[in-house]
Amino acid sequence: MRILVFGDIHGRLIWEDIIKKEKDIDKIIFLGDYVTTHELISDEQQLFNFEDILTYKEYNPEKVILLRGNHDLWKFSWGDCTPHPSSWLEKKLLFKFNQFSRLSQWVYIQDNIIFSHAGVSQLWLDNNNLKLEDINKQGWSEIFGFTPNRYSDYYGESPTQPPTWIRPQALVNCAIKDYIQVVGHTGVKEISNLHNLNDKYPNIWLCDNLPNQYLIIEDNNFIVKSCKE
Repeated sequence: MRILVFGDIHGRLIWEDIIKKEKDIDKIIFLGDYVTTHELISDEQQLFNFEDILTYKEYNPEKVILLRGNHDLWKFSWGDCTPHPSSWLEKKLLFKFNQFSRLSQWVYIQDNIIFSHAGVSQLWLDNNNLKLEDINKQGWSEIFGFTPNRYSDYYGESPTQPPTWIRPQALVNCAIKDYIQVVGHTGVKEISNLHNLNDKYPNIWLCDNLPNQYLIIEDNNFIVKSCKE
C-alpha cells in the first residue's frame, strides 16, 4: 500500500503536479481546507481548483479520500472559520455543497493510522458518546464546530475540540491509544512526527506544509518529500 497525503489545499494547484509525478499510488488523501486563503489566490482559482478536486474524486472514488476541515464548514453558523469565503465565492460553493457532502468524510482509517483534518481526541469522543468507527456516521453536526470558551480556549488548544479544530498542543494529551494520527490544520515549517521530537508524545504526523512538502506512506514507512524535487 502506497499512500499520498496532502496537507491543507487552500486553493493551491500544486496537488495536480505531485499526482503526475508520483507513480503507483494506491490511495490519495486530502486532509481538508480546500478554499479560503491568506495567499494571493483569486476566488476564481479557488473555485476552479475545488471543482477539479471534486471531479478527480468522482473519477477515482475508491482511490481518493476527501476529508473535511474547519474551512469547509463555511455553510454553517457554527463553522466559525477565518477567513470566511467572499460572498461571491460562497454563492458559487453552495452549488457544489451537495456534491462535496456526498464525496467527503470526517476521518479515514487505514490499519492503525487515523487520517483527519486536525486529529481525533479521546475526550471529544467520550463527550459525544462516540466510538472511532461512529465518526463518519455523523452528518454536518455542530459537534464538529469550534467549542469556544472551554478551558478558556480561543485557538483550539482544548482537548474538547473536534477533529476539525483541535491543535497539536492539546492532541498530545488526549490522542487515541495505539493509533498513529496524520493531520493538517496547524501550519508547520516541516512535516514532522511529534514523537520524534519528544518520545513522551504519541505518534502524530503534522502535515500542513503545502506548497513545500507532502507525505508518502509506504509499507508503514513515512517519507517526507519536497514539492520542488
